[in-house]
Amino acid sequence: MRRALLALAGIALVALGAVSLATLRRQAVLPPPVASAPPVQVAAREEARSSAGPRDGVLPPPPPSLADTTPDGDLAVDANGHLAPNPAALRLFDYYLAAAGEEPPDVIRARIVAEIGRRVDEPAAGEAVALLDRYLAYRAEAERLATEGAAPADLERRLQWVRELRRRHFGADTAAALFGEEERLAENALARRRVASDPALAPEERERRMEALEAELPESVRESRRLARAIADSKREVDALRARGASDAEVWAARERRFGPEAADRLAALDVRRAGWQRRLDAYRAERDALLRDPELAPLAPAEREARLEALRAVHFTPEERLRVRALEEAQSSGAAGTAAAPAPGAAGAPGPDTAAASPGGVSASPPDVAPPAAAAEGGTGQPGE
Repeated sequence: MRRALLALAGIALVALGAVSLATLRRQAVLPPPVASAPPVQVAAREEARSSAGPRDGVLPPPPPSLADTTPDGDLAVDANGHLAPNPAALRLFDYYLAAAGEEPPDVIRARIVAEIGRRVDEPAAGEAVALLDRYLAYRAEAERLATEGAAPADLERRLQWVRELRRRHFGADTAAALFGEEERLAENALARRRVASDPALAPEERERRMEALEAELPESVRESRRLARAIADSKREVDALRARGASDAEVWAARERRFGPEAADRLAALDVRRAGWQRRLDAYRAERDALLRDPELAPLAPAEREARLEALRAVHFTPEERLRVRALEEAQSSGAAGTAAAPAPGAAGAPGPDTAAASPGGVSASPPDVAPPAAAAEGGTGQPGE
C-alpha cells in the first residue's frame, strides 16, 4: 500500500531471503521523507520530554493503521544515561513512519518525539531525537538517490553503496550498531547466492559450503529458518491430506505430531475463523455484485456509488475489516490481485482480533520480522498455510 521505491539494497536482498520485513520498510518501501529538525540543542531536548503536537499542543488521534496497536521497538540507555543505538530504536521509529501517507510528516515526527520523551530521560532523550533526525535524513537521501537511479544494479556493489550511505549519515560506530547484523546477514546471503550459482562446484562441495555459511548465521536466524522449513513441510502435508478428503481430526493429528497439541489447537481455531471469514466475504460479494448490476446505480455520481458500497461493507464487516476489503478490491480493480480471496482475519496483512492469536506479542501495526511460533501460524507470517 506504500509506493515501492528501489531504495538501498532492499529489493535485491529480498530475493535472497536475507532481510526482515522491518528492513523492507527501511530499504525498499520508503514513504515520503519526514521533515528533519535542527541538530540536537536545548530546544530539541525539551521537545523530547514533551508530548506536544506540531501546532496546537495536542496530537490528533492515531491514524487507522496505528489504532489499537502496540509500538514495536525500544530505546536502550547505558549506565550513564546515554542512548545506546541499536536496531530496536529504528523499529520504534519505523512503527510510526509506517503511517506515512495517512498523516503529515510533521505529525509523524511529533509522535515519535513524544514517544521518546515518554520512554527515556535526558541525556538519552535528546540523543534519540538526534538519531531520529539523522535517520529521517538518511531515508530522504536514499529515496532521492533511488529515484535518480543512483543505486548500483550489481548486488555486491549495491550492498557497499548502502554501507557507505549509512556511514555517511551515522558514522562508522553508530552505523555498525544499527545495521551491523543486518549487513552481515546480507553478506551471508550474497555468499550463498555465489555458491548456489557456481557451475564449477560439485554437488558435495556446494552442500558443504552451504552448510558452512548456514553455521555462520546467528542461532535465532537458524531457528527461524528451521521453523520456516517446518511450516512449509506442514503446509504441504495438510494440503495433501485435505486433497484426499482427510477429516479435521486427521489434520489436527498431523499438526500435533509436528508442533504439539497447543499449536494444533490454535491452528484448528484459525481454520474455523478463516472459514467464517470466507463465508462473510462470499455473502458480501454476492450482494455487492447484485448492487453493481442494479440499473439505478449507473447514473449516480462516483462518490454516491462508493457511499452505497461502503454502506454495504458496513453491514458485513468491522471498520478494521473494511480497510482490508477496500484494499483488496482496489488491487483487484487494477488487475494486481486477480480473483484471489482476501485473507481471513489473523492472516498476513489482515486486520482484526485474530491477528493477536497469529502474531507473537499481540496485535502489531507491522508483520513480525521472523516466522512466528508454530503455535501461531502455519504460513510463516501469521496466516495458516492451508
